[in-house]
Amino acid sequence: MKTMKLIARVQKLLQRPPEETKLKKLRKTVKALKQKQEDLEDKLKHTRSKPARERLQQKIDVLKAQRRKGAEVYRRLKDEQKDPAPGISETDKPSEPNADS
Repeated sequence: MKTMKLIARVQKLLQRPPEETKLKKLRKTVKALKQKQEDLEDKLKHTRSKPARERLQQKIDVLKAQRRKGAEVYRRLKDEQKDPAPGISETDKPSEPNADS
């Protein structure tokens, strides 16, 4: 998959509301970005031309940044899913009227 498509997919997923399927898609996309990054790093090792090396390094840097963003959002969404409303405690919830009254 092309780098720009992967980046566009991460950005698209980052803008959606959290759902379990979206978490799976986000995780899959982050893994694909990691694989793409590893492929580019392998190419970088075998490339001799300085301009080509600079281009590859720039692409690797972009992938690292996108992976970092995707991983942060994934962790945040995962935490929100575990604890859906951390700001609301038992004492803050409105009490139900008694049926005895």
